[in-house]
Amino acid sequence: MQGGGRRRAWLTEIHEYAQQDVVVMLLGNKVDSTHDRMVKREEGEKLAKEFGVPFMETSAKSGLNVELAFTAVAKELKHRTMKEPDEPKFQLQQYVDKEMRTVGCCRT
Repeated sequence: MQGGGRRRAWLTEIHEYAQQDVVVMLLGNKVDSTHDRMVKREEGEKLAKEFGVPFMETSAKSGLNVELAFTAVAKELKHRTMKEPDEPKFQLQQYVDKEMRTVGCCRT
């Protein structure tokens, strides 16, 4: 997520060119490495809110939240295909937040 203009450009392209039912989640990676980190958590959260997509931080090196990110997207896709008309909408960001709180300090 380097450069404000570049960040917005690819998110805009996803909304313009991808199918309407695409699942988008913004991930901040390298959360475990302060010297490699290019984007503060607050910046990621702000950008995600601006585009109306869920946000979470991960670490490919340690595996922090990687499984949770894939599980969350899979649950969203499953909910979309199995949803009954009167069933409440699955809230991806709420699910991520709940799961991160449940595990405590080790996932956040």
